[in-house]
Amino acid sequence: MDPFPMFGRQLFQANATLIKGLVPRSCHDMYGNSSGTGTHKYPIVASHIAVSEAIERWAYHITANSNRRSQFGFDEDESTNGIAAFPGWNRRSARKAAVFEAYERHCLLNWWDGRIDGKLCGTAWPGITAVVFEPLSDIIVAVLFGQADSGAFIYGHAAAETFSEACKHAGLELMRHERAVRGLMARTDKINPLKMKNKYERRALFFSTGDGYEIFCQRLSRMAFGPAPKHAIICDDEIEGPWTKFATVWRFALSPPSKRFVLDGDDYFFW
Repeated sequence: MDPFPMFGRQLFQANATLIKGLVPRSCHDMYGNSSGTGTHKYPIVASHIAVSEAIERWAYHITANSNRRSQFGFDEDESTNGIAAFPGWNRRSARKAAVFEAYERHCLLNWWDGRIDGKLCGTAWPGITAVVFEPLSDIIVAVLFGQADSGAFIYGHAAAETFSEACKHAGLELMRHERAVRGLMARTDKINPLKMKNKYERRALFFSTGDGYEIFCQRLSRMAFGPAPKHAIICDDEIEGPWTKFATVWRFALSPPSKRFVLDGDDYFFW
């Protein structure tokens, strides 16, 4: 359990690791090799979140590589987008979390692909700005960005029922990004960023640089130029498996606007 400072608040971060053999061994240089991470003001809640995220990864790896992959939309979107686990059999809470994540990622992909525009808004934190999307009347998506004391540019995104709640969750992701970048930079004598094996970590690092931030700002300055997005639901179902005795895992997935988020290089804003 590690202390996790966030804009003057003291939170706790917990990591959970699945037993060997449940999922393929991960190889990360930036975010670590734990199966799940949770952050909260109460250590026990942070631990529950970390375990739930680990269960999500377990369900994803088993299902996405099985003959059930098309049933849960992995033939169209093979990522972890729109998967959520909630302890016990509370299907409503698991589905709600999955819906929020699906629309968060859907807005991000459609914005980066030039299909929608966001609105710039200030936040409660000096130096941190939000790009806001409203895909549905009861969902707000916020992408936060700013510059850390180290000079690195940092980002976080999340969806919630209100702007303040979306910013709170996105702020956690932003601070995790800052911590990961700072930790990697402290180990540059051992890690060559250009040889990092994980594409999504290379993206997270690239956009923390001045070159990456310049590309991000170029997208901010352009109006939408592509066709309007289609909110086609490709999955809205519980993923059952050996993990069901511990938690309900739900996938709510929307058809992605393109395959660019999977196929493009390090300058695509998605990790």
